[in-house]
Amino acid sequence: MLLWLTVGLGMFSCTQKQPPKASDVEDETIAVPNQPDTADQVVPMPADSAHLLGVWFDETIKSPEGANVAYQVIAQQQRVFIQPVAFKGKKLQVSDQPVVSPYATEIRKNGDHYVSLESPEDAYEVDKEGNLLIFHQGKLVVVCKKIL
Repeated sequence: MLLWLTVGLGMFSCTQKQPPKASDVEDETIAVPNQPDTADQVVPMPADSAHLLGVWFDETIKSPEGANVAYQVIAQQQRVFIQPVAFKGKKLQVSDQPVVSPYATEIRKNGDHYVSLESPEDAYEVDKEGNLLIFHQGKLVVVCKKIL
């Protein structure tokens, strides 16, 4: 009797309707609009996720085009970046919600200073006067005056 019950259940399970195969289902593809390839581009984050922490002027260098250079420190979500900004003349316009550029370097807090994740021998510190001190291999390389 047990044998007949097992055979009967086996046959019942084989005759049950199987889920449809991919070829049996109507094509209900969802159309996705064409989007540009952004693999090599910086995609701006939502405006509320990035904000400017400060801007410092570097009097010691110029860009290859002869423009003045300043550094922006930006917080974006849980990360902090420093990036150079070139400007001509004496007016530098910056956004309260800047975009992190491809030239930005991510930095992390390490005690009383920040260290570059890309180049750990580079460190950044803000002194009591608000100046940005930039160190390379533990040696002070430049003091940048705070603008904003």
